[in-house]
Amino acid sequence: MFGGLTKTSSRIAIAAAFGMFGAYAMSTPANAADFGGDCCADLEERVAELEATTVRKGNKKVSVTLSGWVVKSMNWWSDGDSGNFYVGDKDADLASRFAITGSATIAPGWSAGYNLTVAAPSTIFGIGSNQYEESSGVNNIYTLYSYMFVKSDTWGALNWGYLSPASDNPAVLADISGTVIESNSVAFEGPGFVVRPSGNNGLAAGGLTWGSFLTCNGLGAGIGTDCWGGPQSAVRYDSPTWAGFRMETSYGTNDGLVGTPGFLTGAESNFWDIALFYNEDWGNFRVSAAYAYTWVETAAIATFNPSVIAAGGGGNEDNLHQVGATFMHTPSGLGIYGMYQYEDANVNYVDLAGNATGIASTDAWFLKPFIKRNWNDAGATTFFGEYGQYNDQFGGVAGNNVCGAFNAGTSVANYCGGGARAVQVSGSEVETYGLGVVQEIDAAAMHLWGRWRHMDVDAGFQGYDAGNNTWQSVNQGYEGWDLFQAGGIIFF
Repeated sequence: MFGGLTKTSSRIAIAAAFGMFGAYAMSTPANAADFGGDCCADLEERVAELEATTVRKGNKKVSVTLSGWVVKSMNWWSDGDSGNFYVGDKDADLASRFAITGSATIAPGWSAGYNLTVAAPSTIFGIGSNQYEESSGVNNIYTLYSYMFVKSDTWGALNWGYLSPASDNPAVLADISGTVIESNSVAFEGPGFVVRPSGNNGLAAGGLTWGSFLTCNGLGAGIGTDCWGGPQSAVRYDSPTWAGFRMETSYGTNDGLVGTPGFLTGAESNFWDIALFYNEDWGNFRVSAAYAYTWVETAAIATFNPSVIAAGGGGNEDNLHQVGATFMHTPSGLGIYGMYQYEDANVNYVDLAGNATGIASTDAWFLKPFIKRNWNDAGATTFFGEYGQYNDQFGGVAGNNVCGAFNAGTSVANYCGGGARAVQVSGSEVETYGLGVVQEIDAAAMHLWGRWRHMDVDAGFQGYDAGNNTWQSVNQGYEGWDLFQAGGIIFF
């Protein structure tokens, strides 16, 4: 369906919409092998070339397409006191991958097919990287998607299997700047690093991480945004496109909770979601927008923190809203992308005083202004800036005593010293901003990029003195975290 696309910008549009997080993968033909000589004068050479560039299939009725990308990054990080350099793959859905897709015609206007997408990264610099172990995975090859579909040109497609649900990153993929793989609102790098307290060069063994303040309470798959950003065992319906609009909806099992240690015994968790998409040109402006709603039967915070969940209150439902849009002036290449996310986990827990309370609702927003122009013959160049905030996403440490996360000399540790005292998180705001550039190289279906991102956190704490049954506000500052990253992507 997308064969024949040769421009890198077109490849990125398809990768973002159909390859990066699911649905249908690209079907761009592979480049022919170069055997030299006059191919038309040597039949054997032509046959050898055909065999070298053709994906073999089991029968003559079902087509087979191999596609994907390889991505590698060079990373320089600093946490305010120390830093280092590491080379690795991108993480999660962004990692190097290959997809085997196919389809067969059932009748005029009707087809059936399948998608097998495998993530194949080497060492990863990503979500699990930290000050002590920068690699968060080695040769971890795994199935990302595996599903079948039946499609009607008139009525849409029905998909079932292990797939990308309807509300998996619609707000993220509304970014049509051509830089969504290189940089987006999800904190793929940094959440595993321990947040360094200001004025104290030591790090406690049980220190709070950036991920402690970037927790999605519903599934836990997203870090900061795209909180339903993972494959699920589900059935999904995709509508045809009408006047630029299309719709997806899915229902299935919350695979993020099934079999998870600490999950409420005998409980089940299902989900339902719906997403609306719009893509159209308005004269000289290109518009891409998406909205999604997700309902999850059991919020994942119950698995993160089962010891503090109130009796009868754990595992309450989660509701997630996401919206994203890009407006781009095509002649000038000027554009802006923005997204907003609101999550209501509706989970109760017992605080340090033994009182039942609730997880705060969370929200996040992210902006990316950019300019995309063909300043050279290689391909489009995109310069971008970004700014985002992630508010009250501390659900993973809600109700916990965080005294052990600080060394002596910090204000929190000083309050914890002596007596039956403890400290818990009362609120948080993570702020991020950065700059970047992406150079497309059309001749090689390639991107080269460089970016800088900075993160700060402003966290509030409450100290509890069990002897007097009193609360006290505790102030504690943190150092920022910086990432300088350069890398490349080759699409095939």
